Amino acid sequence: MIKSKKLLPVAALFTLMALLFSGCFFDQPLTKEQKGWVKKMEKYYPDDTFTAEGHSVVSWGVRSMDCVSVSSKNYPGVEFDLYMDDGELYSNYPIYYHADAVDDYFCDMLTSYYGCDDVGIRNTDTAAKPLKYVDDDEYIEEYAIHHFISYLYYDDDHDYPDEDEIISMTIDYLSQVHADDDRGNLINLYFCRPGVKDPNKDADMMYQVSLHNGKVTIREMGDNNTIISGESLKSLLRSRK
Repeated sequence: MIKSKKLLPVAALFTLMALLFSGCFFDQPLTKEQKGWVKKMEKYYPDDTFTAEGHSVVSWGVRSMDCVSVSSKNYPGVEFDLYMDDGELYSNYPIYYHADAVDDYFCDMLTSYYGCDDVGIRNTDTAAKPLKYVDDDEYIEEYAIHHFISYLYYDDDHDYPDEDEIISMTIDYLSQVHADDDRGNLINLYFCRPGVKDPNKDADMMYQVSLHNGKVTIREMGDNNTIISGESLKSLLRSRK
């Protein structure tokens, strides 16, 4: 037992040295092909200026030699990943490029289904998309998913929906997303008055609706009353038919 304890740090040291000499911690020059990726990025999005910052750090300071980190003039302080998968370039850059259009699309949808006076939204989708340029409408149709946190604001003189209405509205709304279950939808909706800051602390918050892993939960915040608890989205939609 004592011998194995002495050998463990030595083995760990050799592992660390192997990582260091393999270039996982210290960056290496981009390949000619990877430099070409950045040029394609410039071709797809000529209204922006890009700088290759080296290979992307994936975790614990370890770099992926298959993924390039790129900075952008239009989005200072953000580093974008760029990589090839099955012959196609992917990046999280399109998420930022189409963010305003996607937010407007989902805000309009939420307003339409829930009849609120205003909507605040924070998109939490981080999955890389095909890099090739498409317009806003095509991006929304092909790649935008219901993956966000949203505040649905009801003015002080506007009554919240009642329990039956919130269930009916939610079923109608979620009928638009059930076909996309395999694309990783993750929704949190908070029904509140204007000016709310923290949904976990603010007393004037009526409902929370969430969709996670295909399960729907609806709860009444003030009374901490769970109306629907982790029901399958498919089951909930079937009950509407």
